[in-house]
Amino acid sequence: LTTMTDSSTVSSSSSNYVVATLPPSLVEKLEAGAFRSLCSHLKERSDDVQNMDLMTISGFCRNCLAKWMVMEARKLSGDDEKQQQALDALGYDEAAQYVYGCDYGDWKHKHAKKASDEQLQKYNDSKPLHSVFDKKMLATKAEKPGKLLSNMKIPAESSTSGDKKPSLLSNVCCQDVDEEQGQAPAVAAPVPSAAKKVRTLPPFVPPPPPSGGMNLTVAIITVSDRAFKNEYETGDLSGPAVQQAVRETVDKMNATTDTSKGAVTCDVQYITVVPDEVDQIKTKLIELESSVDLVLTTGGTGFAARDVTPEATLAVVDRECSGLMAFVTTECSKDQPLASLSRGTAGVMGSTMVCNLPGNPKGIGEIVPILLPLIIHGIRDLQTAD
Repeated sequence: LTTMTDSSTVSSSSSNYVVATLPPSLVEKLEAGAFRSLCSHLKERSDDVQNMDLMTISGFCRNCLAKWMVMEARKLSGDDEKQQQALDALGYDEAAQYVYGCDYGDWKHKHAKKASDEQLQKYNDSKPLHSVFDKKMLATKAEKPGKLLSNMKIPAESSTSGDKKPSLLSNVCCQDVDEEQGQAPAVAAPVPSAAKKVRTLPPFVPPPPPSGGMNLTVAIITVSDRAFKNEYETGDLSGPAVQQAVRETVDKMNATTDTSKGAVTCDVQYITVVPDEVDQIKTKLIELESSVDLVLTTGGTGFAARDVTPEATLAVVDRECSGLMAFVTTECSKDQPLASLSRGTAGVMGSTMVCNLPGNPKGIGEIVPILLPLIIHGIRDLQTAD
């Protein structure tokens, strides 16, 4: 099977071993294996793990897994007409049979328990967490074909012999070592109620590039009195750092997506240096209006009296995009709290996006991999606007 849309992406951080080391095709196999293990885990605990409790805690349940299978089927194209028909005929009932290991009605009759008032209340309170699906996407698009050959052994619903019930713990973590050795398990220290409410946010996962590929033109403006006066022995380091970060990010986006459907190309057309003067920054920005897709400034985003890049930017943009840089800054501050001190902003100037980056080359290398995969979607909207 080949993917019709861009393959799912994961964190592009160089510290991510899976992304940095394994090809996307192998990552997909790992993800598929993890999905099968999750289904098997839930099948073995049908009596003890109810769908309502799963929804309350995590926002998804076995039904959601089945629906996600259908959603993935809508994104795939088969190697031949019969495979494609099989994918198009896959609906919720068929996917649920795989996830549950039996027909959903049979599973519900055998394992589902009547919810208590407390469970119902917790379920209703957790509705903002619940997964939402497009019913049109879940609808079947073809009649079922004949059987397709498969070498995959599909696990059926697990049954336990005698009185032995599977542990709620998975088979890969949280084992009780004392119990494994035949000793009485230690009593865990009570968890404060406040700690139970703490939620760990998942790492940032950049969205895939716009479908169909796109050509991106970029201009880079270094804002620095000393760089403008050529007072640095090494010359300007910020502008080249932006250029390198942009190209590396584009290369990584193309490496982790299906470029046969269109790649992202990037052309850095203009690099210049201006002093920390509002009027000169404004003049340079206005010169670039609608001549490139993206202008990235670097420097002048701090608290010093001459850090005026955000003010100059806001003076020339037609619409501010305050949420964009706020999100990027928040992500970067997870590793470096001082990143929250950046006053950089972003906005639309004609058909050009303008984004303020800090002057520190290290900070540039951390921000661009987060910013660029987001901003190209806004640029695509500007490129296709009437």
